[in-house]
Amino acid sequence: MKVPALLKNKYVCYALMALAALNVIGYVSVRAWECLALFALSGYSAHCYCKNVSLAVLAALFVANFVFGCGRVKENFEEMSGNIADDLKKAAKKAQDTAENMETLANEEGAKGNTDEAADMQGAADKVADASQQLADAAEEFKASKDACCEGGDWKGDLTDSQQASCAAAAGGADKAGAYCA
Repeated sequence: MKVPALLKNKYVCYALMALAALNVIGYVSVRAWECLALFALSGYSAHCYCKNVSLAVLAALFVANFVFGCGRVKENFEEMSGNIADDLKKAAKKAQDTAENMETLANEEGAKGNTDEAADMQGAADKVADASQQLADAAEEFKASKDACCEGGDWKGDLTDSQQASCAAAAGGADKAGAYCA
């Protein structure tokens, strides 16, 4: 196989080897053994095919990172349920659990004689408990219904964004306001 002159340059080869070494270190550090094996096998296969180290390293990087996604880039985005009240209730529950855990830790610190730390933790736990109550109150405030959402065959003009989202969820989608409010 004929290889471009750039890939025959020893400095390009060194740079690609350094990039490959960083990838290997990354795979080992996150214990992605399947990615490491895939990288090695694809690099060996490419080297057997073209006898050029630079091209083999490029092929191995491409296969491991792009084709099989060993770059491990993940988004941590969760879709909302569509019902703001339910989401607020979940957040309130998590905040309440956190406040209870903080109170337990504050009591443990107090038992150890660390009164300043215990007082700080108790103050923080009280603030989290207050926030939890505010979330629970907000969840109960607005209930999506035709009366609460609709006016004259469309959404009411004074709804907040979260209220509109709750109304849209109740209607089965934001584009169904006309049918829901009719």
